Amino acid sequence: MKTILAVTLALAALAAAPSPVSAADPVVLRFAYPAPPNGRANVWGFTPWAEEVSKASGGAVEIKIFPGTSMGDYRNVYDRTINAVVDLSYGIFGPISSDFPKSMVTTLPFEADNVEVSSLAFWRLYQNGTIADEFTRVRLLALWDFSDSGLHTKKLVKVAGDLRGLKISAGTRVLGEMVEKLGGTPVQLQPTDYYQSMQRGLVDGVSTSWPAVLPFKLQEVTSFHLDAALGPAPAYTVMNKESFAKLPEAAQKAIDSLSGEGFSRRMGNAALRMEAEGRDAVGSMPGQHLAALDPAEAVKWKQLLAPITEQWVKDTPNGAAVLAAYRTEVAKARKEFAR
Repeated sequence: MKTILAVTLALAALAAAPSPVSAADPVVLRFAYPAPPNGRANVWGFTPWAEEVSKASGGAVEIKIFPGTSMGDYRNVYDRTINAVVDLSYGIFGPISSDFPKSMVTTLPFEADNVEVSSLAFWRLYQNGTIADEFTRVRLLALWDFSDSGLHTKKLVKVAGDLRGLKISAGTRVLGEMVEKLGGTPVQLQPTDYYQSMQRGLVDGVSTSWPAVLPFKLQEVTSFHLDAALGPAPAYTVMNKESFAKLPEAAQKAIDSLSGEGFSRRMGNAALRMEAEGRDAVGSMPGQHLAALDPAEAVKWKQLLAPITEQWVKDTPNGAAVLAAYRTEVAKARKEFAR
């Protein structure tokens, strides 16, 4: 009896003891990605980045990506990161642009003609302190741009007058002002609403960048695609500050070493590849028509849209200095990529 009792007590003690396996298990971080899982930002950007972070941490952390809107959509994912509903997130600035007036400098038309250039300039605006005060509530991991917003429409658009009477989805206030200046009526939609809104006739077109076309199946509801330098679509990757502070030192070092300028460059390069992929894929489809602004027409558009930049400078805190700093960083980045 004593032997049985001793064995029973020993087994109970073993069951209650902490498991050496669980002690070595990685900390799991929830990453909200409010887009389809096969989106290239995820496939080319976030998934390999998450794997590299895990490896660099020696397995101390695992980043679990949640695609779709189960953890948040483009309107609320930033706030959900601040409130620790998720630990990390990717999002676009369009739905929350009013909270980031200085960061919207990157959306101004005809300022940068290459998404890798604008992405690097964007990150360095944060790094040099120009826009840093807009990100005090989160740990900022990356800033980058999707390629210039063009026009994807049901009807042919070649000149500004062709937009007259058309309802065009515009994701930011600045983009909406551009649509108005060009004669159209702006309608603000989330990317996840593009398809149904086009299908139902609620809008006649979407002003967005090429990387959004294939994931949101715009080629199924539009036929005409006009490349126009209507400003890039800025995006971010952020982390909850408390989530970061609770991580083991190895995990913190891994995230820090793989974030910042390097992460922003990675995403800018992914955006460039997405631009080429989207344009080439849609261009090879029957019934699709791709065009670029005629040079003379581009000059007219630039003149029509110049007051938007002027007004942005007036309305934005320290607007003139922010625009000057951005132009300086764009010029520096152009030289770097030209080497």
